[in-house]
Amino acid sequence: MFTFMDAARVKHARSTNPPSEVDRLSSLPDYLILQVFLNLPTKDVVKTSVLSTRWTTLWKDVPGLDLDTEDYNIHETFVSFVDNFLERNRGLSIHRFKLTYDSSYAEEPGLVNRWVDTSARLKVEHLDLSDVVCDQDLMMNPTVYTCSSLVSLRLVGMSLPSPERVSLPFLKDIVLVVVEYTNRWALEKLISQCPVLENVSIDRIYGDGMPILRVRSQSLLSFLHYWDTNDDYEEDSIVEIDAPMLKYLRISDEADIETVFNLTNERRLQVANEIQKRDMVLDFLVGISKVKDLTIASSTLKSNIEKLIPCMGLKKGYSHLSYGLHRRYSKGDHPSSALSYPLRQGHNMILQE
Repeated sequence: MFTFMDAARVKHARSTNPPSEVDRLSSLPDYLILQVFLNLPTKDVVKTSVLSTRWTTLWKDVPGLDLDTEDYNIHETFVSFVDNFLERNRGLSIHRFKLTYDSSYAEEPGLVNRWVDTSARLKVEHLDLSDVVCDQDLMMNPTVYTCSSLVSLRLVGMSLPSPERVSLPFLKDIVLVVVEYTNRWALEKLISQCPVLENVSIDRIYGDGMPILRVRSQSLLSFLHYWDTNDDYEEDSIVEIDAPMLKYLRISDEADIETVFNLTNERRLQVANEIQKRDMVLDFLVGISKVKDLTIASSTLKSNIEKLIPCMGLKKGYSHLSYGLHRRYSKGDHPSSALSYPLRQGHNMILQE
């Protein structure tokens, strides 16, 4: 846990006010105040400088940046603030680098990549970059693949290059929103080469350059996949999941997408006809004994679930799972028409229509 005890950063300034006039917050040691500041947007942290003479410059010691370009009327002021933050932390390390920027400015892609490169050299732990334009014009700096200090990575509205090498020994969380991939295997390589990866959330767009998404991880605990429909594209997509430690799975999309699970490490589950669909669902449920919560669109499985119900309780080895099937009906349907087949309390599977 980060404690801000770095002597080069923490300044134990004494209050100029008598102890009786110092409120409880002001009496806290600097490292605790910095910890509070780290969880606030930078614009709010700067405002605290007017609350106490002791805090006039204390905000400059916060080892994190959370800045939105829309908070600045003058773009050059935004750029200068980011540059000054990185310069102040030269030779130190930063906990978080979070930016919401506008790539429509001609110089922005080069600026952002320079900032990413600098933050990587400063051993950033949490990197969060969002493009308000979301047109994938910015090609992410490949340095992000070898930033060995990273614990979490969140990217919105940009393009990811194909990684030549991945070295992310501490990365646990990946969130990718409206990201385009220059190589169809880029994301697969990123996920598979993060040894302690636990959570992946992907919000995709059509034409993102990834017709097949393979999620292969021995450490992954949670996987969320979102994909909205778009009539302008007609492409088949596949999601393959090989994650034996998976505990939470959510597949929410309107796309025509085939989902292949290989959680049991026994065989790949293919879908060809109704019998195989039934076996796929049954074998899939048997193979995910560690999953506690599963939400998946019924259209994703493309199977008549009513035909599967009589079989589920009879499947040998299935008793170790708990199962609840809930259907969401449109307005006007009678509540009694909802299906519920709980085998045991504790775990839930939800199929959404």
